[in-house]
Amino acid sequence: MKKTLLSRISDYKLLPYLGLACTSLFWAGNAIVARGFNTEIGPLALAFHRWLVCALLVSPFIVRAIYRHRHLLIQSWHRVLVLAFLSVTTFNSLLYMAAQHTTALNITLVNSLLPITTLLLAIPLFRQRISVKNGLGVAVAFAGALYVILQGDIMQLWALGVNRGDITMAIAMLVWSVYSLLLRKWALPIPGFDLFAILTGLGLLVLLPFYYWEYQVIGGFIWTPDLTMVILYVAVFPSLLAYLFWNYGVTQTSPSIAAMYAYLTPLITALLAVPLLGENPHSYHVTGGLAILVGLWLSHDIGQNKEVRLRRDDAE
Repeated sequence: MKKTLLSRISDYKLLPYLGLACTSLFWAGNAIVARGFNTEIGPLALAFHRWLVCALLVSPFIVRAIYRHRHLLIQSWHRVLVLAFLSVTTFNSLLYMAAQHTTALNITLVNSLLPITTLLLAIPLFRQRISVKNGLGVAVAFAGALYVILQGDIMQLWALGVNRGDITMAIAMLVWSVYSLLLRKWALPIPGFDLFAILTGLGLLVLLPFYYWEYQVIGGFIWTPDLTMVILYVAVFPSLLAYLFWNYGVTQTSPSIAAMYAYLTPLITALLAVPLLGENPHSYHVTGGLAILVGLWLSHDIGQNKEVRLRRDDAE
């Protein structure tokens, strides 16, 4: 009997990497709508309604997951609260806030530092060692991402300024690195979807007072068909699917490997700009894209064996 495509992918253990690639695709769309609708809805309002819709979609699973894992949640409540605060409450709220004050170019550039930050933080947290091949992979992938962002003109780097939005995005990038590392280090014995449902419900509750504060300061927003579609998109793809794919990729590979896929985001963003914004592809897309793929291949085994050996000890 011939195997299906899905079974073949599973046999070759490609599912985590395919999921991480899809996460980069969804993040690219998230960055586009964050910048495109930054004047129509407040950043915390967008974050709150994003997670509200997502929570409504998985609400039956939230109740079931909390009841099923109630004893573990009582025992590890502080870890679950930290993970919910970092991932659901904080990361995208900061990203949407950054989009209010900086360009999409700067947001992408700062977010491209995610793999390097995660790798550096993993050294003390997992006692991880970096080989020459791994280090070269990180450097090549970052150079490729930077080449795409700067549209093949390295001199643009000196023209970039640092503003409030850039600093906010840098904080968001650090938050996601810490979340990814803690997700792997603590390794809570909760199935992926159940953990996502729990973090969604808890993170939404923590986000509520911050959204209420923003509402008191700047007021509400006007519902439009386009804005409704945006909220539905960010609720399903960058929220529900991306977080499930990311959590699965982190637990099946390593935080450092997963973070490397952030380099795909500027490349995918550039490709999406062709049909969505009417932009034409250029040679730097091909050159930078190839460099990113080579870097991913060189660094695919960063700390994987080491982290697997330490997973049980670090989870205690």
